Amino acid sequence: MRAKGEARNGTIARVLENAGWLLAGKGVGAVLSLVYLGLATRTLGPAAFGQFVLIIGIAQAISSFVSFQTWQGVVRFGMPHFQAGESGKLANVITLTLALDYGGAIAGCLIALAGTAYFSDYFGWDAAVRREALLFAIVILLSARSTAVGVLRLHDRFGVGAVADSTTAIVRFVGAILAVAFMPTVTGFLTAWAASEVATAAVYWWSAARVSKGAMSLFRWRGLRQAAVENPGIMSFLWITNASTTLNGATKQLTTLIVGLVAGPVAAGNYRLAHQLGQALARISEMLSRSVYAELTRVHFGDMKANLSKLFRSSVRLTAIGAVTIILLLITIGRPALGLIAGPGYAEAYPLLMLLGTAAALGLGGTSFEPALVATGRAGLALRLQFVATLVLAALLALLLPRLGATGAGIATLAAAAASLILYGWAAFRAMRAVGDRGAI
Repeated sequence: MRAKGEARNGTIARVLENAGWLLAGKGVGAVLSLVYLGLATRTLGPAAFGQFVLIIGIAQAISSFVSFQTWQGVVRFGMPHFQAGESGKLANVITLTLALDYGGAIAGCLIALAGTAYFSDYFGWDAAVRREALLFAIVILLSARSTAVGVLRLHDRFGVGAVADSTTAIVRFVGAILAVAFMPTVTGFLTAWAASEVATAAVYWWSAARVSKGAMSLFRWRGLRQAAVENPGIMSFLWITNASTTLNGATKQLTTLIVGLVAGPVAAGNYRLAHQLGQALARISEMLSRSVYAELTRVHFGDMKANLSKLFRSSVRLTAIGAVTIILLLITIGRPALGLIAGPGYAEAYPLLMLLGTAAALGLGGTSFEPALVATGRAGLALRLQFVATLVLAALLALLLPRLGATGAGIATLAAAAASLILYGWAAFRAMRAVGDRGAI
């Protein structure tokens, strides 16, 4: 069995197998998310739903600012130790990423205390709503699980991760039904969303602890210093990937908040609804990206470097087909799907769905580009490119949002996605050529 698994390392079949496991969890989530999103929109109505998504947006924006993508560090720096059987050094890497996970979470809680108070004045929240927003943000922050995700992917346990991922949607689905039945308010739905985060984190940490066989411990504090010595560049890598994720994730959440500040909660709700539906179609992008990154890293540090360029090209072709498929789905079933899920009160969100869904499709088309840069040691370049794409988004938001409202934000998001696709594609193909010139492929 071991030989068979090794024979399939570094192949697109391995990527698809791992992505399939991820999609098994996210596929369940995508279907259920349409149901619980529909329950929330229909139960709360446009105004209350707008308030609901603004509270979520603040929590997720803060989380994006303080959360490290430690799963990438576990895979990137843990892989050589894992392949060499150096369990002590691997445990030190995990200790460092654990400390970053919860150090960031604590810092985020302090930011949330100030952030919810600041935004409450602009959104007209009373003390009760402000308290709910703060509590929800704290739950989101303390449900950090990036290291656990990395441990499972390092051990190639994508199936276990699929089960953990599905927990979010299942608990949220059940919670939404209970909210409709017993507490059809913003508070009820926030409670359901918070419970899903706690449950998912619990399943992830329990699964990772079983797989790691003692490598995950909060009491190996000496491993913090040793990890930096044994893994040169690990801190700069983690800071760079954190900054890149902050720019990518926080800007998405901040866009919702900015729409709410400029155009009001209803517009923010429409934007968020269209974004969520577009992301439901683009879940394939996220899953393929994570699978591609893990496999490219496995190849880069293994003895199969001849497969690196082939794997990259196959992934690009696959994701391009997926991007075209998403756009066709938007054109053919976008409008009826929006009406079926959210109801007639959200009909004006359809143009936003087309814009944001197309942006998600472009993201799928470039799925292999950033993982290729990070896996081949070009995380700094990936960060610089993300910064340029963020500048494009910020400039277009400033220009279009005051004039066109939420539609202007959708146009800005699509343009930024196109810019990101072009920049990352150019850099990734150059990186593959450079690796080839050094004789690695």
